Amino acid sequence: HPKEVVERGFKQDQQDYFKIREELLAKYSGKWVALHKGRVVAVGDDLLSIMEGALAEDGYAYTNKAGEEDKIVVRQRQVLFPCLG
Repeated sequence: HPKEVVERGFKQDQQDYFKIREELLAKYSGKWVALHKGRVVAVGDDLLSIMEGALAEDGYAYTNKAGEEDKIVVRQRQVLFPCLG
């Protein structure tokens, strides 16, 4: 996706996260949560365990640790390179 699309989508995912933060805290406090297009797309105890699920749909998602949002901000984006085989 073009950078502008990713930036816009990431910002929307971040806004969506904070709209449902209380619900996320009730279900996932202390866990890593990835949100994309208004849906939880991955949850886990460590960031690396949720990376694949977080990036699966469009190559980006808003990811944070529920309850520790003021300490951590994660911006992740999948970049694919063509094979020069």
